[in-house]
Amino acid sequence: MLFMRAFVFLVSAFSIIGCLDNSAAAAARPLQPAKPWNLDYGVTQCTAMREYSGSNTPVTLAIIPAPNGENYELTATYRRGPPAFAEEFEGTVDFASRPIPSWALKYGEGKLTLYQFRLSSNDMAQARSAAIVRLRLKGELDVSFTLDSMPDLMKGLQECTADLEDFWNADGDKNGRIAVPSNGDIRSDFSAKDYPREAIHRMQGGTAQYMLLVDEKGSVAGCHVLKASGVPALDAMGCLVIQERSKLTPAKDAAGNSVRSTFVTPQIVWRIQF
Repeated sequence: MLFMRAFVFLVSAFSIIGCLDNSAAAAARPLQPAKPWNLDYGVTQCTAMREYSGSNTPVTLAIIPAPNGENYELTATYRRGPPAFAEEFEGTVDFASRPIPSWALKYGEGKLTLYQFRLSSNDMAQARSAAIVRLRLKGELDVSFTLDSMPDLMKGLQECTADLEDFWNADGDKNGRIAVPSNGDIRSDFSAKDYPREAIHRMQGGTAQYMLLVDEKGSVAGCHVLKASGVPALDAMGCLVIQERSKLTPAKDAAGNSVRSTFVTPQIVWRIQF
């Protein structure tokens, strides 16, 4: 099946080892790739990943476009103890042209610590000609990665995204694959207990909207932020709640058979009430 393919960009790996810490000196010495780019055509998302040499443990850089290609996630993953709960930091992404402001989310998965930045497709376009990307979070992270083969990599991600849209019938209402769209109201799946601790501490609220990948049974196979709230912890919690609890009526084709589809949620409003 199309979405189980994986591509590897064969590029030379350098033997220079960058130093991973929060100092400006470390950021001035970009981490060097330990392995080639791996472009994975997944069932619910396209992912380009690469392992880099750190001071003690490998560091993985991932580039993940949304299924509609409107935004990208850049995630740096470290093999070290995760935080007790998600934290937000004010930071920037710099492709050696101009720093792009970006709030980022620090969170844990198993024994890993991840730093996730979100960029628009317009900002991400700078990566095509970039040789370095620098990720900075005030008081938390300052690290640079050497880049290469970026024109081919970005092209591969765009082709993967186009295939992903086709697989999930994103234009099914226009090309005739979908006669009855998927339906449901996921807002009742949320409760006050879902409000992230970090957002409460910062007195943060906002409005988010999501694109869901809905399978033939009405289950949410994938969730991606369509309209960001401006608060990463809220956006991440929204997807977590939806994927764990939401069930929709699947889309139907002209013959009445259930088919895969995309679904745009109503706006989810996060507000602290007194």
